[in-house]
Amino acid sequence: MHQLNGFRYVDGGNQTSAAAPLLLMHGSSGNENDLIPLSENIAPNRRYVSLRGAVEWGTGYAFFKRNDDRSLDYVDLNCQTFRLCEFLASALETGVLKSKPILLGFSNGAITAASILFQAPFLVAGAILIRPLSPAPDRDFPELAGLPVFIGAGEKDTRRSPDDVKLMTAQLEKCGADVTTHVLLSGHGLHDDEPKLIKDWLQAKFLLVAD
Repeated sequence: MHQLNGFRYVDGGNQTSAAAPLLLMHGSSGNENDLIPLSENIAPNRRYVSLRGAVEWGTGYAFFKRNDDRSLDYVDLNCQTFRLCEFLASALETGVLKSKPILLGFSNGAITAASILFQAPFLVAGAILIRPLSPAPDRDFPELAGLPVFIGAGEKDTRRSPDDVKLMTAQLEKCGADVTTHVLLSGHGLHDDEPKLIKDWLQAKFLLVAD
């Protein structure tokens, strides 16, 4: 376990790979170990840095707080995102990340990853957003100029409405992102086909180094 700018993280994968590393961001009540199996499945030869959310939540951690009614606490989301952007800048400066990462976030982590795209897209190479919500539903994202983004949604996800994925997709497309959206016959958890879809997307969008 390592620590930088108040965030704890573990790293793994191919430490010498020239491919853009994955920055793993777990869901609510999760921890830094949750997405490592997915990372090793979709990109076995790519380095990863897996973050632990800074907010204690349930039996684990989260990247930002929710209100009592489960709505997003946008004030805390914005503050925590600012801290994460500082972590990213330091990680790139110190070599913890040797190049801009591809964000891979699930649920709470996906919302936060989308919030990083909203605040500081210049720090990332792309994003994989699994079950996201928009971090800024009433505002335009900054110019993203072809930034590759994968969005995975569940048709039977009781924590999301069909309009949530439509809004997230539309906002990112409006600002020029290269968005690939899949709505799968699943709930909030991963569909069995989802890792293969993400792996194929990675290989198609980041061709310089094969995984």
